[in-house]
Amino acid sequence: MRIAVSGTHSMGKSTLVRDFHDLHPAFRVEDEPYRYLAAEGERIHFAERASQRCNTLMTQHAIARINDARQTQPDVDIICDRSCLDFIPYSEYAGAMGGKEGVPEIERRRTLEVRADMQEKSDLQFPSDITSAYIEELWTAVLDSGALQSYDLIVFLPLTGDPAIDPAMEDDGIRSVESFYRNWIDRAFKRLYREELPRRSPLACHVVELAGNRHERVSALERIIEGRLDRG
Repeated sequence: MRIAVSGTHSMGKSTLVRDFHDLHPAFRVEDEPYRYLAAEGERIHFAERASQRCNTLMTQHAIARINDARQTQPDVDIICDRSCLDFIPYSEYAGAMGGKEGVPEIERRRTLEVRADMQEKSDLQFPSDITSAYIEELWTAVLDSGALQSYDLIVFLPLTGDPAIDPAMEDDGIRSVESFYRNWIDRAFKRLYREELPRRSPLACHVVELAGNRHERVSALERIIEGRLDRG
């Protein structure tokens, strides 16, 4: 089985992946594309500073790893931190807040770049080159790649608005911790999975939404997988 965990940052995606792997060590864990690419020396910007190059690299990596798994290791169970769709909402944010085609200046928000070595875009008027045309190209690249059909399941973790359920913002020393940023991206993910993906490719893959505390999420994921296996 090939699974991806998807959603905005600081939602406990990596925690869910780790918790699931602890219970099912036969599954191979694929780390989020940013961490893989950063380890390879790539400079990846976030938020309104994200670029076409950055988001294309991460999308291509996510596509390649899941397609390669399906084609060359079809019997290997895999759980991925992020899907190949994840960089569309982040591109939408960058285009809106950092691109020339974005929202009016009075509506723009700037996020803090917490990484000391990634400050070079902080003072630019338009720190992103992402456009609406690029976002359409990203959609085309994902849909044409066949990667969505390579997932047996995409698990989307949405914000619920309930502070007793939603994870607290985590300062991991990599991403900005502004609530506005996380909430904006979450709304974009909800549009993607509830509206855009069903419109563009209704049969592409099976998507489920999970909410709850740490234990509830991993238990719900196990039940979903067992149900799919029982159905064959």
